[in-house]
Amino acid sequence: MTTKSEKRGIRISKRTPDEIAESGAEVQLTKVGARKKRVVTREGGKATFESGKKVGRPRKAKTPSETKFDPLTADTSKPSPELIEYSAQLHNFPEMFLGIKPYQWQHDVLKAINNKECKVALKAANGSGKTSMVAACAVIWHCMRFPESTCVTTAGVFRQVKDQLFPYIRKYVSGLNGGEGWTVNATDVRFQNGSKAIGFSTSDGGRFEGWHRTGPSSNLLMIVDEAKTVPDSISEAISRCQPSRLVLMSSPGATDGFFYRAFTKEAHMWDTFTCTSYDCPHIPESWINEQFDRYGKDHPLVRSMVFGEFMDIGEESVVVPYNSLQHCLTNPPTHIGQEKTAFCDFAAGGDENVLAIRVGNKIDKMLCWTERDTMSAVGRFIVEFQRNGLKPEDIYADAGGLGIPMCDALAEAGWGVHRVNNGERAFDDRHFANRGAEIWFKAARAIELCEIILPDDDLLHSQLTTRRTKHNSKGKLQLEPKDQMRSRGLPSPDRADAVLGAISCGGAGSALQLEPRPSFMEALSEMEPVGMELDSGFNAGY
Repeated sequence: MTTKSEKRGIRISKRTPDEIAESGAEVQLTKVGARKKRVVTREGGKATFESGKKVGRPRKAKTPSETKFDPLTADTSKPSPELIEYSAQLHNFPEMFLGIKPYQWQHDVLKAINNKECKVALKAANGSGKTSMVAACAVIWHCMRFPESTCVTTAGVFRQVKDQLFPYIRKYVSGLNGGEGWTVNATDVRFQNGSKAIGFSTSDGGRFEGWHRTGPSSNLLMIVDEAKTVPDSISEAISRCQPSRLVLMSSPGATDGFFYRAFTKEAHMWDTFTCTSYDCPHIPESWINEQFDRYGKDHPLVRSMVFGEFMDIGEESVVVPYNSLQHCLTNPPTHIGQEKTAFCDFAAGGDENVLAIRVGNKIDKMLCWTERDTMSAVGRFIVEFQRNGLKPEDIYADAGGLGIPMCDALAEAGWGVHRVNNGERAFDDRHFANRGAEIWFKAARAIELCEIILPDDDLLHSQLTTRRTKHNSKGKLQLEPKDQMRSRGLPSPDRADAVLGAISCGGAGSALQLEPRPSFMEALSEMEPVGMELDSGFNAGY
């Protein structure tokens, strides 16, 4: 009688796993259902399943070698052939024990980490699954595979370790026989064989030293997540620890630092990998195209978060390059649209109060004056609102610091304007340090694309092209603080603040939607972590 397996071209082998291994056939474990495991080999192009039973015949008694292997109950202090055969290969671990099939790039990175004395560097597009798949699986595998060994995980900020990595570790561990044999805390994991994983963050290189290879196999795994935000002093301390496996992972940042060097002048010392958004099936192409439309395909931010490339944004870079501004001034677009949007930048002392009015895609007016008395300034703003035919719903204002009482006074006078706090969380929180940085960068994009008609004002042009940008400790883009600008002999960029605010805020034609809308990445972050019984590519990424 022909069995269903035979109809599918599958032959049920009578050999034991030991015999298969001795023949040189490649052995791979797949997960079938919640608890069934089968060993799969390839012989002559046909799949061979070792299930410990014959198809269509009474079950025979299992031999020791055919007994289903459970790594949680096995004696890991004395590796058995089954342990070696089933769990020695890290790149098979997610599918073997978690029921999750990695993407090809995840498989390749895990395969590299499998090798002792490896140094692996991975730069990946935003939301790729590097933390959830690569880092979390490597930690659990290392604890199970090497008794009494140590895993150390770190990042530029403690939140990255506590809130990003360890929740996945806890989720995966809970799916391994209900977590039996494990002790899992917020940033500490211990296995019954004496191995442990610890997560922490520090800017003090001295605190990072003291970790050593431990256990019978002399193993120490170190994983540095978001490595672009980790200072060089920490990398030097890590090197002195001499880990048996060292993994750097990050979305790419600026073209400096030890993470950047791993891909450039020190690339010969590392196994390097790059993952783009196109390598992640769970990232819709529509989202990728949205970033192209928003920033442009060649924008540094897009090159980083979509293509996994380092951004050439360093300490001395400016938000609006001089060449981009000159190109916009000499190649202005056709004036379209008549809707009005205004932005108020309030000032004290010798700084300027500025009211910038955008009509369609043109900065139609920029009104500037100094006023030491704040109430007089409020009165002047109201006069200009009325003179230029503005309504409260057309007006946005800086509501940070001095802006709070100014907006309150306007509201009391019947002008309840939209309040914009530059220090608040950006809508695109993954890339920008705050709302102010987001407004500047997105308006700068409109200038770069020659989408806006700017006034002929030398002081405005100077303010637009002198404010610097850099990455903060969390790897997000931020603006140079105004006190630092003053230390360089530059005035407060009041005119630029107002003009860029008018470009970024408002209705049709604005560069920034002021009503927060959850991004694709934010929507994903609200989802439950990977379920143990799911093996889809989407869940492999998150």
